[in-house]
Amino acid sequence: MPSPQTLRSRGVTATFHGDTVVIERAGERATIPLRVIRSVRAAEGRSRTVEITLADSAVHTIAANNATAATAFVTAVGAALPPTPDERGSALVRTEPLAATPQLFSGRRTLALFTLAVVVYLVYLGYIAVVHTPWAIFSAVVGLLPLGLGLATTVVTVRHLYVKAVLRRRGVIVQAVDVGSAGKKSVYAFTDAEGNAHEYRSGLHANTIEVAYDPRNPERKASVTPLLLEVPRVLLMVLLAGGFTLLGAISVLSPVLP
Repeated sequence: MPSPQTLRSRGVTATFHGDTVVIERAGERATIPLRVIRSVRAAEGRSRTVEITLADSAVHTIAANNATAATAFVTAVGAALPPTPDERGSALVRTEPLAATPQLFSGRRTLALFTLAVVVYLVYLGYIAVVHTPWAIFSAVVGLLPLGLGLATTVVTVRHLYVKAVLRRRGVIVQAVDVGSAGKKSVYAFTDAEGNAHEYRSGLHANTIEVAYDPRNPERKASVTPLLLEVPRVLLMVLLAGGFTLLGAISVLSPVLP
């Protein structure tokens, strides 16, 4: 079986594996059997653009991140094409909607919120330095540690639950096999749809477990266990996060509290 080849660019992923080429873009997945492809080549004058022409002359265009990846993709797919394509062409292409995984914490959003928080805090320290005593500044600085710890714990807990809930509904579910341990956690191995091997660590101890992963980003994964089992852990995290946040907030805001 040919080695998997994947092209990625903004908003588009094309994967060649086995006897199909799968193109994902704009909330849609098109699965193209190799037997209906007449030719695959780099577009004329555009080395980063791949053109897949079907037997009925329909053309699927894919823009790659770089020319090297495009060339490798063209070579791999071209070498696997049948000598005579199936004339039904597009009639055999399967198109289906692709449910996008919502991004709760995007990199840009996180950076913007963090920058805003730093600016507000520095302005607050400046106000305290002008209006209050040095002891007030010390209290505001020391209180930042438990406040930050509490907020970080809250973000991690919410993100964990959110990703787990989303992947249960929209992820690809596979069987993962126990291959060893790392500390108190078991290490489970599984293979994604492209044939790539991945590991997942869990406090569960069983020979096999079900793992759900995002097909566009297999590193985003979670065990498929009832959300009810998360209740004790979440309650503990909420208590810790709430305690640290409250303690930090009181310390930081004590100079302005009545």
